[in-house]
Amino acid sequence: MHSDDGPFVSSSWLEEHLGDPDLAIIDVRAGFRPQPPGPSDFYSMRDEYLKAHIPGAHYLHMVDDLSDPAGSFPFTALPAAKVHDLLGAMGISNDRTLIIYGSDMHVVTHRCWWSLRQAGAKKVYLMDDTYGQWQQDGRPVTDTLPNNPPCVFEAVEVPGWITRKHEVATAIDDPKVGLVNALSLEQFEGLGQHYGRPGRIPGSISVPAMSVIDPSTGALRQRSELENVFREAGADDFESLITYCGGGIAASTAFLALNTLGYTNVSLYDGSLLEWTKDPEAPLETGSE
Repeated sequence: MHSDDGPFVSSSWLEEHLGDPDLAIIDVRAGFRPQPPGPSDFYSMRDEYLKAHIPGAHYLHMVDDLSDPAGSFPFTALPAAKVHDLLGAMGISNDRTLIIYGSDMHVVTHRCWWSLRQAGAKKVYLMDDTYGQWQQDGRPVTDTLPNNPPCVFEAVEVPGWITRKHEVATAIDDPKVGLVNALSLEQFEGLGQHYGRPGRIPGSISVPAMSVIDPSTGALRQRSELENVFREAGADDFESLITYCGGGIAASTAFLALNTLGYTNVSLYDGSLLEWTKDPEAPLETGSE
């Protein structure tokens, strides 16, 4: 299924397959309000979903639905068992292919892809454009809500996709492990918005999330372009990679790109700088590399 496009399907393909019983469509639209210093406000667009959405689509919000309210930092990944319960309650079983789409907050859409995949959903694809473009193209929308009977979503969490703070601290001195900072170059150097204290984890390489996607659609750049971005950043100098950012959101975009390129030993530091900067002993670097 669209293997040449990695984890993306086109909006025209999705339109042709609306009503396919093997598909489950999930709207993950969210808005954005920066709140420096600290976590940004990725607010729910459930009300907009209720007014109009792609036919058959359910709604999940990155924070309200796919983050753990008991977590120690704002966007802690929801435990896999709870993700399974959530999908099962929506009537989505693990033999269906999930297609997700979002707003122009592309990193949020990518985080939702990562959250579902990390929890063990194997067939998760992203529409290669935004809901806004779907509307502009005159494709069908509805305010009718899906009404599927609850079922069981059986899956097993993918081991190794989440890295903890103590593992990051060890990685700083391990030449085999590369830390990939997915924030802007400005933030990488310790300027602009920060998350309590400015800077990056020592030894990090810079691969801004916006450098690996088409900013208008959220789809990944061409494969050769992606390969160049990571190679020039120095990603190929390491045996394993850990992506991070401010709160694990932009890091999901870098993770998605690496996963699509076939890098297998990649994990995401879920606490990212929101957790790291709270520890006054945790080191940070500023300035250019």
